[in-house]
Amino acid sequence: MKLKIFIPLIVLMLLSLACNLSADKISQETEEPARVAVSEEQASQPDTAAPVEPAQPVNVSGAARSIDDVRPAVFQIFATGTYNDIEQGLVLNGEWGGSGFFIDPSGIGVTNNHVVAGAAILKAYVNGETTPRNVRVLGTSECADLAVVQVEGSDFAYLDWYEDEVKTGLDVYAAGFPLLDPEYNLTKGIISKVNADGQTSWSSMSYIYGHDAKINPGNSGGPLVTADGRVVGINYMTQATYDQQFAIPADQANPIVNQLRERQNVASLGLDGIAIVFGPNSEYPGIWVNSITTGSIADKSGIKAGDIIHEVEDILVATDGTMKDYCDILKSHDLDDELKVFVYRWETDELFEGSLNGTPLAFWGYAGLSGEVQDWVDDYDYSATENEPFRTEEFDGDIDLWKWFTTNGDENQLDIYQDNGRIIFEMYDTNIWAYLTYNEYYYDDVFVQTLVENRGMNSNSISLMCRYDENLGWYEFNIGSDGLYDILRFDGSLSNGDYTLLANGGSTRIKTGKEYNEYAIQCAGDTLTLWINGYETNSVRDRTFKEGLIGISASSYTSTPIIVEFEYVDIIYPY
Repeated sequence: MKLKIFIPLIVLMLLSLACNLSADKISQETEEPARVAVSEEQASQPDTAAPVEPAQPVNVSGAARSIDDVRPAVFQIFATGTYNDIEQGLVLNGEWGGSGFFIDPSGIGVTNNHVVAGAAILKAYVNGETTPRNVRVLGTSECADLAVVQVEGSDFAYLDWYEDEVKTGLDVYAAGFPLLDPEYNLTKGIISKVNADGQTSWSSMSYIYGHDAKINPGNSGGPLVTADGRVVGINYMTQATYDQQFAIPADQANPIVNQLRERQNVASLGLDGIAIVFGPNSEYPGIWVNSITTGSIADKSGIKAGDIIHEVEDILVATDGTMKDYCDILKSHDLDDELKVFVYRWETDELFEGSLNGTPLAFWGYAGLSGEVQDWVDDYDYSATENEPFRTEEFDGDIDLWKWFTTNGDENQLDIYQDNGRIIFEMYDTNIWAYLTYNEYYYDDVFVQTLVENRGMNSNSISLMCRYDENLGWYEFNIGSDGLYDILRFDGSLSNGDYTLLANGGSTRIKTGKEYNEYAIQCAGDTLTLWINGYETNSVRDRTFKEGLIGISASSYTSTPIIVEFEYVDIIYPY
């Protein structure tokens, strides 16, 4: 028997797509990238009459071989189409944009699937041209978030792939057209991670590159290149608040691109989807379908924009808020294999059962929640998905929703009070572990950030908590004034629970002594991440708790008095 769908809570967007969205599609980030001056003139061509040193490679392919040669090989792409947005509902003739780059002088180019998916019209502006060129999609991979397109014309400048080993510290440049700006933009940085987590709510890669060459919405599909103009990766998302950008590695993209340019889709049903998790206990996951390509596998099966794919082959998909399970199923089968699907259509409150490449969807029953679903759509606060704090506590007003408890020590030797726009923990005895939880809302995926000052003895720690439940336990990120940290799970109730260590380490980013420190945590799906003073420090996975309260904590060790002051706490949906 299939579960009935219930939707009082919606999914949390995990990360900002770097495609630029007009007023019709919500833009996740708006910060301007740092700009690097780029020559308006074409790069000078090498003197063909000059002798070539034997030790130097000859540019046989004709592709760009300097950073100045990259510009004419990068194009701006605009899309027009109809889609069913999770926030706005059905959008007719919506417009959005991104970037792309040529890999062949015949006009074959690469961009992201989420840039072209759902588009009825695609246009490209090339090398400063004011008249757009028509664009056709040759192939897509929704799981790799890649698309290969054919731009009208020929004799284009183009780029080659970087084939050497990619190491941390490699100098790179992000090229593209952020924020729908027609001016070509180039920013510089380094590869900061070579094995970042590639599981997101709209794609699934085994690993991706992290870098700090600033990108913004509109950079999606643009190249990440070396100083000699070779493509290291394809930019596709940003965590702008922490100056972290991400790109699909060239060594993963290249074989997929080779299939797509031959009109062979890869792990793609012909839809643009996003993983969501909803329900009172996050028990109803699925893939929200933003748009459908006419004539695609999804279209022929009867799936429509606005549907939620709940199961594939009797497997619940998106249980962790990512596309991983969904894409693992697609990657385990040929695209013409028959696969069972179970779908919820919230606009009509109908449930459908059928198959891909087989029996089209047939009515299965009603969920019986049409009124509640519409209320949820009307009442939901979508501002949270724009990466704005939906709760900023500055401790300058009523704090009755904050409740305290201890797990160790003498409560009579502890004061927690509000003063001058801060919440202050004072401890006059050793080994006191005190907590404050914010008791207004239960959060599933959440990002928590605080600024804290140590004004007492340098023998204490502070903690940030997520998914606290007084009967089940919580996750805790504990940072000590000695430069060490622990990521912990408390299992059970306060009366019979205990701590389990998930990860630990040390960080030179922790400012010891009487200093300010900014700490942040993110609990998204099964991934727990700690930031110390703006730097991602550690990330672990654990599936024990799905939702709960957030909180802060201070602890004393061997010396007193302890005076710890929290200046603010931001509670934000994950990036």
